Amino acid sequence: MWLISLGWGFYQYLQEVRKVPLRLRTFEAEMKETEALNLSDSANLDEAWEREILRTKPPMFPTLQRWLSGKQWMNWLDREIQKAHISWEVSSIVAMTLLGMAFALAVGSILATLLAPASSPFGRLLFALLLAGSVPFGVFQWLRWCQRRFIRRVELILPDTLGLLANTLRAGMGFQQAIEIVAREGLSPLKEEFATVTRSLTLGSTIEEALEAMMERVPSPELQLALVAALVQREVGGSLAQIFETASATVRRRLQARRELQTETALPRLSAIALAFGLPLFMFVAINLLTYLQTREAWSAPMFTSEGRPFWFAIAVLELCGWVWLSQVLTRLSE
Repeated sequence: MWLISLGWGFYQYLQEVRKVPLRLRTFEAEMKETEALNLSDSANLDEAWEREILRTKPPMFPTLQRWLSGKQWMNWLDREIQKAHISWEVSSIVAMTLLGMAFALAVGSILATLLAPASSPFGRLLFALLLAGSVPFGVFQWLRWCQRRFIRRVELILPDTLGLLANTLRAGMGFQQAIEIVAREGLSPLKEEFATVTRSLTLGSTIEEALEAMMERVPSPELQLALVAALVQREVGGSLAQIFETASATVRRRLQARRELQTETALPRLSAIALAFGLPLFMFVAINLLTYLQTREAWSAPMFTSEGRPFWFAIAVLELCGWVWLSQVLTRLSE
């Protein structure tokens, strides 16, 4: 692992050295373009500079980025990263996953050798491969957790954002102007999402296309409900302000009901955690303590021999399956 870290450090150093002339040329070209455009508005200048930085920012792993470009699963992973709203590139996620798999493979081989030295080489290799294969699953679950965290942040401020849209429309402004007001005066993180919608409209996209792209980036059912209702009302005609007011009240009631449901199910969720981890650990310690006090030998002593070590693997698998099943039950209970 030390050699891998050293090699990766040298690789990063060489990549940074190669980027210096490119960055200097990019900076010079951008300065000339800025002088030619004569942008007097500081906001437009900052926006143009931000777009240029995002467009010319080199990836952390350019070789891996070029090798992975065009792959269908890479496009899917890019969409998942955008939904999670994290500052990671696809190549960085893939590289860190590969490094994690290599580390897990090495650790799994060492653990299998230490815990089960009498087992066959194929069994030790299978255990190491299973441990390494769990790394992509963990990365995927981490992305899902980031997406859920972002959606919770969005839904927390969604009623106020919809109320701001309704008030702006009642003041006599158009729908596009209301979106610009939210992009300037709204709350994060929806403020940045509406700013992206505004930039898309400036570049020539229609309101329907910009909002559909926003719904794809922010897969919140509450936000999708409000935006779909607004798009339908905009096509058939009617008061958009009334739609947003109704959507704001509906979302606020639904969030309140969800919080009450979480409060009511707090005890079952704690009971599930106790059943999955607390009760097995308590029974293990209690039985071993009682057995040791009576016979001066722990009940689980045979499990620490070469023949009993595979039982630890079976216990871990059963615990994992039980927790996954209880998690699914709790998810259905909270919906």
